[in-house]
Amino acid sequence: MTFMRVCVLGAGVIGLTTAWELAQRGYEVAVVDRRREPAAETSFANGAQLSYAFVAPLASPETLRKIPGLLLSSAAPVRIRPTLDPDFIRWGLRFLAACNNRMVAETTRAQLALSALSRGALAELAQREALSFGLRTAGKIVLHRTRSSFDAARQQVARQATLQNAEGQQVLTASECLELEPALEIHPNEFAGAIYTPTEQIGDCRLFCQELAVRLQQQPNVTWQLGTHVRKLVMRANRVSGIETSQGVIETNLVVLTLGSAAARFAKFAGFGLPVYPMKGYSITARFASGAQALQHSVTDLNQKIVYAPLKEGYKDMVRVAGIADLVGFDSDIDHRRLTGMMRQAAKFLSLDLESDVRPWAGLRPSTPDSRPIIGWSPISNLFLNTGHGALGWTLACGSARQAAQMIAGEQPAVDPRWFALERRS
Repeated sequence: MTFMRVCVLGAGVIGLTTAWELAQRGYEVAVVDRRREPAAETSFANGAQLSYAFVAPLASPETLRKIPGLLLSSAAPVRIRPTLDPDFIRWGLRFLAACNNRMVAETTRAQLALSALSRGALAELAQREALSFGLRTAGKIVLHRTRSSFDAARQQVARQATLQNAEGQQVLTASECLELEPALEIHPNEFAGAIYTPTEQIGDCRLFCQELAVRLQQQPNVTWQLGTHVRKLVMRANRVSGIETSQGVIETNLVVLTLGSAAARFAKFAGFGLPVYPMKGYSITARFASGAQALQHSVTDLNQKIVYAPLKEGYKDMVRVAGIADLVGFDSDIDHRRLTGMMRQAAKFLSLDLESDVRPWAGLRPSTPDSRPIIGWSPISNLFLNTGHGALGWTLACGSARQAAQMIAGEQPAVDPRWFALERRS
């Protein structure tokens, strides 16, 4: 029995999983998105890795030391385009403030708890609804090219070993890494070592969204407003009474904001600040070269900020190569120089067919300064936030949706909500 009309703004993986959790609790749910099909933007062709144990934030003392070089280099895997945009400046100052060991430890603890919830929720949903999206346990190798990066990673492994969801991470020498994954075409002298987590998974996020959308369309308490642009909130006494859209006004009792990088602009029009800024990433989906050995594990080349995930399309072995982190504002166009640079690095790493059937993509990851998503109530009494997942949106989606639905329904949330509140606990 439905008892409240909820409008979920956004039909990416965060919006769809949130809509599912709310619909399962009996809410009448309307899903609204400007695109005409689900998962058409950031969820379309992400890295495909489900990284439940690898949750280290970008904001760290190591990143802080690299910032001068990032400002000067146009070819670095992380690129920063300085701007006088006040939102960027505020975000950047908060990012710098988060680059300390205490915040790294706090974020790691919070993200591990949320990722554990997400893993269980995804497994439950996939089994119950018989979703087919290539989910499998492939194990994950995180390769470190420098000694300083490897040393920091070993410290992170030690830190996580004392926390929930440690996942049995293993420290590998370069030779041990190449023995584990012989498809890698890199000399052992070119990197310091690797961290291996055998329980990590992979899955195609877009296929998951398509499958889940079909299940949602079968729910009698779910309606769709795709191809619909949101114009503004209709407010009464600090409460949302409706959403004004290009298709008319949608009356609602509650709004859940899952608009990814666009969430910050929406919040500004609604009268409050949201520390979410776009970080552009790229991907290609490609075949392996004829006769080449296919990749068996998901791999992250950390210093190059590139991830590799083995996927199947029918009986064909494919690889999703994704990476780069560009703070360049809301520009979602493909910069072909950046894409070519990523492909050049990939060609040095794996034997790929980059001459045929290569599918490029670029998307804006909604990133917070401390890398934790924002899951909680906004200053508007019936506007709930579920956004800011950065590079971990696919990994954290089902857990974030479960956490959000629990809070909206007045249930005890599975994870400490203070970790993900708009105003973080100190």
